[in-house]
Amino acid sequence: MTINLYVQKLALLILFILFFGNCGPSQNKPIIVFGSPDSPRLRQAVAGLQARLKAVPLEVVLVPEFGPEGREALRRVRQANPRLLVVLGTPALLLAAPVVKQIPVVFGLVANPYFTGAAYDPAHPEIHQENVTGIASPAPLDAALQHGASLLGQGSWGLLYDPTDGVATDLARRCETEAQRHGVAPLTETSAAAATDADGLERLLHRGARVIYLAPAPSAARYAPLVLDWGRRMKVRVVSGFPEGSHQGAVLWVALDYRRLGEEIGEMARRVLAGEAHKTMPIVEKTPLQVEVDETLARKWSGYPPAK
Repeated sequence: MTINLYVQKLALLILFILFFGNCGPSQNKPIIVFGSPDSPRLRQAVAGLQARLKAVPLEVVLVPEFGPEGREALRRVRQANPRLLVVLGTPALLLAAPVVKQIPVVFGLVANPYFTGAAYDPAHPEIHQENVTGIASPAPLDAALQHGASLLGQGSWGLLYDPTDGVATDLARRCETEAQRHGVAPLTETSAAAATDADGLERLLHRGARVIYLAPAPSAARYAPLVLDWGRRMKVRVVSGFPEGSHQGAVLWVALDYRRLGEEIGEMARRVLAGEAHKTMPIVEKTPLQVEVDETLARKWSGYPPAK
C-alpha cells in the first residue's frame, strides 16, 4: 500500500512538472522582437540588438502603426510565450503594455514611456510595470541646440511641424522651452499637408529664421528634401536631426545612433536573460549620438576664407 501511494505521488509530481513547466517561456524558444512602425531606424536597432546577443535567435514581427493588424500579431506573439519580448517603438509599446503582464519585456526606441502604461512617473524611473524595463530615448533636440549654437552662433531657429504628428508636436513644445537655454529664439509654424509645407517654411524665413531645424519626426520626411536643397543652395542654414537618408545640405547633423541604441537594448536584454529581475532594473535614458559637420558649408557660412 505504501509503495502504491509513493507511485501515485511520483506520478502526480511528474504531471505537475510537465504541465506547469510548459507554461513558462522555454529556454529553447527565440526572443521575439515586436516593432512598429517598420523603418530604417528600427532595422538598424534590430541589427545592433542581434550583434549584442550574438547567437541568440531572434524572431522579428513588424506591424503597421495603425489598424487591427498590430493587435492580431501581438495576440499570436503572446500565444508563442517567448523567453523575452523586445518591444521597439512607441506604437508597439502602446499595444503591448496594457495586455502583456507575464512575459518579460524590454523596450526601446521610445521617446517617452511614461504615457504608455509601461511606466508611470519620470521622477521615479525605478517604478514601472513589474515585467517591463527598457530604455527611453528622446529626440536629441538639446544636443542639436548646443552644437548648433556653438557652431552657428545664437539667433532665431525655425521649426515647421505637423500638428497631427505627435512626435513633431512634442518636439515643437520642447523647442519652445529648451531653445532659450542656448540663447536661441524659437520660431514655429504648422503644416498638416505636403501642399502647405513650402509656404510654412517660407513664413519662417520671412519671420527671420537664420536656421531651419529639420526635426526627427515622421512628417518631416515630406519636406526634408526641400529643406536640404535650400541648405545646399545656401538659402538658409540647416541643422538636421533626421536620421534617415542623405543629410547633404545640412551644415550640422545631430541624430540618434540607432545601431548603438540597439546594442544598449541588447545589453539590457542580456541581463534579463541572465536572470536579473525587472523590478530591480530602472528605466534608463540613453541617447547615443551621431554628429557631423559639413566643413565646406560651415566655411562658406562663416565667410572665411573670403571669396576672391
